Amino acid sequence: MRLRLIRHGETEYNKEKRYQGQLDIPLSPEGIEGLLPAGKACMPEKVYTTHLSRAAQTAQIIFPGVPQTVVKELAEMNFGEFEGKSYAQMEENAAYWEWVDSGGESRIPGGESRDEFVNRIAGALIRLVAEAEKAGEKELCIVAHGGTVMAAQYYFEKEFPGCYHEWLTENGGGYEIECGTEGDTLRWRTLKRISYAKGACRTHLYFGEGRGKSSICSGTALRALAAGREVHILRFCKAAGSGEDEMLSKLGAKLYYGEDTAVMPSALDEQGKKKVRKHQNEQLWQIMDELRNNKTELGRMLILDEACAAVEYGLLDEAFLKKAVLWRPARLELMLSGRNPSPWMKDAADYLTELNCLRHPYEEGIDGRKGIEW
Repeated sequence: MRLRLIRHGETEYNKEKRYQGQLDIPLSPEGIEGLLPAGKACMPEKVYTTHLSRAAQTAQIIFPGVPQTVVKELAEMNFGEFEGKSYAQMEENAAYWEWVDSGGESRIPGGESRDEFVNRIAGALIRLVAEAEKAGEKELCIVAHGGTVMAAQYYFEKEFPGCYHEWLTENGGGYEIECGTEGDTLRWRTLKRISYAKGACRTHLYFGEGRGKSSICSGTALRALAAGREVHILRFCKAAGSGEDEMLSKLGAKLYYGEDTAVMPSALDEQGKKKVRKHQNEQLWQIMDELRNNKTELGRMLILDEACAAVEYGLLDEAFLKKAVLWRPARLELMLSGRNPSPWMKDAADYLTELNCLRHPYEEGIDGRKGIEW
């Protein structure tokens, strides 16, 4: 079964960084304007939402005319005495800092603990999936809250145990998940990020044996730079020297390389592979940390050139890469390239393009030419 789990649009409280919890705060005018309706092919037969108006409003905008079923158990976490207040307003609140120091896990005065909240969300989802399967339905669509999304992923997504806040998406964003009943819990596999927010960024994958994968990425980088976007390019398994890099750098792109010298991945010995793997893991995580921590309203682009090869040859931790894709910042356009992608990479892509080689001068013994192939 496919599950779409979506966070509501923006409210004034979101903008003011106030804890909404179970207060019935509607979408702001900007929040209403900032949502896109789904395409006709993506309209569900029904949508589950909560009793809070911001979720119902969002469902009506994204899925106009689709019948809604209210499930109160899917509502946001009960933040008790913190509701309606911002971080700044609670600087002198001892109970607030006690909760923060617990990692957000302890019970909030007048509210819920994380475990209580997570178990409430999990119980509701197990029931809804079981009912949908019994009715022969193939899809489940839920519009709820940021906490609902995080709680579901925290409880069911076993590939990344212990992760909670990392699953928070932008308003109007969420995840597409493959799930089904399995004993007294759910089988759960996160497929991709989804978003119904205007201007939302997407994930690209260009793969296959044909020429042009890196060229497509570099050409799109040029277009992004011309539009004022910030562009980062990490070339896995490559050293400096690609023909276009000097010009892209002059135009403002930030370039990073997986290797100090040009060596084919297949030619590396185990010590060499270990060195490159460590370097590339560190580069990827440093770049993602920088992009998460230094927020901007301008759109950004990150190109992970030859990411598929880095994983295939054991030169990049695949879990690191998957986290980077699923947890990418909302304002980050992400492009991956390479010959042989893992199946999850295809699932995660919004743009999925395979380039096939029908003819190439290499077959006639002609080497790559400067300014053309490199």
